[in-house]
Amino acid sequence: MNKYILGFCALSLVACTNDNDVQEAALNSQNAENIQLQRQVEQLKLELSNKDSLINESIAFFNEIQDNLASISVKKDDIQIKSSDPELGEDGRKEILQQIQNINFLREQNARKVRQLQGKLKSSNMRIEELQSMVDRLVLQIKAKDEQIESLQNQLADLDVQYSELFDQYQEQVDLNLETMMELNTVYYAMGSVEELVENNVIVKEGGFIGIGKKTDLSADMNENYFTKGDKTKIKEITVGGKEPKFITDHPSDSYKWEGGKLIITDAQKFWKISKYLVIEIK
Repeated sequence: MNKYILGFCALSLVACTNDNDVQEAALNSQNAENIQLQRQVEQLKLELSNKDSLINESIAFFNEIQDNLASISVKKDDIQIKSSDPELGEDGRKEILQQIQNINFLREQNARKVRQLQGKLKSSNMRIEELQSMVDRLVLQIKAKDEQIESLQNQLADLDVQYSELFDQYQEQVDLNLETMMELNTVYYAMGSVEELVENNVIVKEGGFIGIGKKTDLSADMNENYFTKGDKTKIKEITVGGKEPKFITDHPSDSYKWEGGKLIITDAQKFWKISKYLVIEIK
């Protein structure tokens, strides 16, 4: 009898153990599913966030391009009104040319923005039909507007043979003004020991007696290749790689300051007023 009881208890114990194993396995499986679901939810949230961001960026691009198209229409209408004036003078022609240049700038801006927008849509790996359709419509709008402007330019060219010559003269003047401005803003700076500056034909030592009292001047035929070339409107500071820096050239003391190993130009117009060359002697 006792043997039967012991056998029954053993069977019961095995059954309980099996049940626990089954429950634990089910629990582990459920936890794994929950983790997987959580990951999927997070991935969906990220995709939605990226999609919202792309849509917002696209809308901003659309608005900018539409504003440009509206500006082009206004300028086009203004040009048509002015060009139909039989008493249109040279000033009026120049104004029309300026308007056309403004239009062409807006057209280039539109083309660039469309390329950027198409690039964003392509790199996002998201296929949003509505956005793609809007881009396609936008491209057609821009193409139609470009055709209108090209037609207007042809009309203006046919209206007066002098228009083409005037345009060329105007463009030449613009180019000349730009070249002149760039030349006026070009400055040069160099630094080195006295020996280096003399050796590279930047400065000369003149006068004095037996090596005493010699005066330092810029060389008459300076070696400009030794200088660094720059735009005075853009040079804000110059790093000086040496000790005890000293100017060879003249520059007003209230147009610059020294901060550590840097020359800080506080007033560019005044600093470069005396000379467009800056030569610094260093130890």
